[in-house]
Amino acid sequence: MPRNTLIDYFDDLARAKGQFLVYDDGFRVRSHSYMEVARAARGFSGRLADAGLRKGDEVVFWSENRPEWIAAFWGCLLSGVVIVPVDYRASAEFLARIARRVAARLILIGEDVPPTPEAPDIPVWRLHELEWRDGAPPAVAIDRDDVAEIIFTSGATGEPKGVVITHRNVLANIVPVEREVRKYRAWARPVFPLRFLNLLPLSHMFGQAMATFIPPMLPGTVVFMRGYNPADIVALIKRRRVSVLVSVPKILDVLRAQALRAAPAAALPPTKQPWVSRWWRYRQLHRLFGAKFWAFVVGAAPLDAELEAFWSARGFAVIQGYGLTETAPIVSVTHPFHIQAGSVGKAIAGVDVKIAPDGEILVRGENVTAGYFEAEAETEKAFEGGGFHTGDIGEIAPDGRLFIRGRKKEVIVTPEGLKVFPDDVERVVNQIPGVRDSAAVGVTTGQETGGERVHVVLVLDPAVDPDVIVRDANTRLESHQKIRRAVVWPQSALPRTEGTGKLKRAAIREWVRTGAAPAAARPAADTLTALVSKYTGRGDLSPTTTMDELGLSSLERVELMVALEDAFQARLDEKAFSGARDVGQLRAVVEEASKGEVEPLQPLQVPAWNRSLPARFVRRMLVPGFILPLARVFAWVHVDGRQHLEGLKGPVVFASNHQSFMDTPVIMAALPGPWRYRLAPAMAKEFFVAHFSPEGHGRMLRLATSLGYYLAALLFNAFPIPQREAGARQTLRYMGELVEDGFSVLIFPEGHHTDTGEIDRFRPGIGMIASRLDVPIVPVRLEGVDRVLHRTWHMARPGHVRVTFGAPMRLAGADYEALAKQVEDAVRALRFTPDRTSDAQGKPQLSS
Repeated sequence: MPRNTLIDYFDDLARAKGQFLVYDDGFRVRSHSYMEVARAARGFSGRLADAGLRKGDEVVFWSENRPEWIAAFWGCLLSGVVIVPVDYRASAEFLARIARRVAARLILIGEDVPPTPEAPDIPVWRLHELEWRDGAPPAVAIDRDDVAEIIFTSGATGEPKGVVITHRNVLANIVPVEREVRKYRAWARPVFPLRFLNLLPLSHMFGQAMATFIPPMLPGTVVFMRGYNPADIVALIKRRRVSVLVSVPKILDVLRAQALRAAPAAALPPTKQPWVSRWWRYRQLHRLFGAKFWAFVVGAAPLDAELEAFWSARGFAVIQGYGLTETAPIVSVTHPFHIQAGSVGKAIAGVDVKIAPDGEILVRGENVTAGYFEAEAETEKAFEGGGFHTGDIGEIAPDGRLFIRGRKKEVIVTPEGLKVFPDDVERVVNQIPGVRDSAAVGVTTGQETGGERVHVVLVLDPAVDPDVIVRDANTRLESHQKIRRAVVWPQSALPRTEGTGKLKRAAIREWVRTGAAPAAARPAADTLTALVSKYTGRGDLSPTTTMDELGLSSLERVELMVALEDAFQARLDEKAFSGARDVGQLRAVVEEASKGEVEPLQPLQVPAWNRSLPARFVRRMLVPGFILPLARVFAWVHVDGRQHLEGLKGPVVFASNHQSFMDTPVIMAALPGPWRYRLAPAMAKEFFVAHFSPEGHGRMLRLATSLGYYLAALLFNAFPIPQREAGARQTLRYMGELVEDGFSVLIFPEGHHTDTGEIDRFRPGIGMIASRLDVPIVPVRLEGVDRVLHRTWHMARPGHVRVTFGAPMRLAGADYEALAKQVEDAVRALRFTPDRTSDAQGKPQLSS
């Protein structure tokens, strides 16, 4: 069908069937179909119209990858509203500068961004609070040459350039890809759906293309996740049966280290064998990622040849492309079934690539932007002499394949694919007292692959400490611009060209790379400083060396954290780790974990088999036929508040005070049938210590404890929950899986039985559960269960018990102590009302 504007692709998206977007926030997974996304986009478009936004108005997006980003993106396109995406890692000040520059009418923000600066004249909407409802988009005429997006290059001090992207530009990129996809779509049906794990920011055009336009052509599923922990990435790829990982080259480097740790056979040297033989040779590695995973799609930064060879030799396809924001973004891409090492593929249809006499790559085509936002001089310079000047040096092979040989522009490209302009860094550094002159250059150290880090060469006043300069500058620079290392130029002035006075950056960069290379790091006093030195290239560490001074990116912090966990065999508290301001505080975090306060790294055993169809059948037979009748012999249950469950859609979290080992069957007896058989109670892992840690326990105790654990898991669908922090992330993840499968969770936030029926303090874990799982919390109060079976008794005694259900609560925020207190207060406030009581079958009955 003809493709006149991007709206034609939306019509296809709205008709597509199946799962489109999956968001895994590390605790819970939320899935949305194509139909749901289309409905939400139409609803968002209508909401924009109701707010007074019209065609041509600008909306700034500042958010991490999440399904609501995609829905809002399409909602803006349907309304003719111009999208201005900002990288979620940018600062609030940069966001404010961009919003003022385009006179934005609205700012959309996500959960993982800093607090927005006060801008009373620009309303702010939270993307994660977007309502997934339908609506009627306004009747707007959209043309091929209408502006769809303005994407700004980042800069700390200078005015960033805004690349103007039209519908025509994007169509010129994706229509040729669609034609190619159609050739293979019929053959690929046996392996559908293709699932893409997209780790590229949606603020980048390549990330948008791989998440927004290409998947509906198949159709495919796009998975988003929070964080870059390599173990989490690998686990998610296997768990969600991902086929393709879309990322920057740095991720491939991080995953290689993880693969060599988790699958030692991956270190075997490659051989020139057929693909099937290679797959068998590295079967341990393929089992690690899962049977469906087969390809990496890499963009936004150069891919190191050795890194490409590592994954290719082990049976994975490594697909890379070349492009820029100005080319919307693809210029060339390697064909998945015709990959040549080192090449970024052939130019896509409709794109003309030429090599200028000086080796610079020039691009022509409808995909190329018409220019920069309100910057005529910059636009004229970029198209001087005809064709868009990419600033990159390349060669074209006789068969049309493009090879990138270097970079003409002075821009520094980090391993994460983010661009750093030397002028921006130098402008900050030169304002610091004691700095006479500076030059920012990109240098790849021995620890880096596929990108550069910012180094500065300084001319300083006497007695000025360069580390102080770096520390001061890094507090003012964006995260990707932070300076890795500073060196002092040995002469009184930096080398410059005569006449123009421009810095001789090539000579300075070469001097840093060779003559000013850091001496071998002195022997580290301990493992921690050795690891920090390894990942920063610095040997002059002290307890007061700040994390900003080290200049680690977010991905490198993850690498360092994983390396520390591996070296010390302890699970670090991620919040404490990210909050460490200097090496001394980092040491304290590691030492706390090494004391045994955090358990050694090992997978928490959580049952999955008890949700299988056979287990559910056994439970459906035994619970009403044996468990509940036996419980009712002793516990004469009186129920109040079940009206709060009427009309409530699960799943929910039931939060109850804890009196007895009979609490769970009593609550199950009080619940209506539809809730009772979709319940998963939490049980203290420490109660089954002989099962989870059999060392030092007798055979009979191990047998009895294991039998009790498996019976509890089978008969009650119970799962273990640790009382200590270790394993909490895995347990919360398991709860998320339960909720995803439609099971409600029963938890006792006190963490222990009370002696006399009193309600003790609720632990903050319930606050975290309420906030992270984002499901209603139903408070439950038990009375009298301790008088039927006290925790110190061996035999139950018949008696009356009361169960009161409260109104469901919605909790949000990161103050888990305060949230837990809200739940505790709600449980305490519940009082049994005799005139509204009923027995477990729902018949009116007075309490006694």
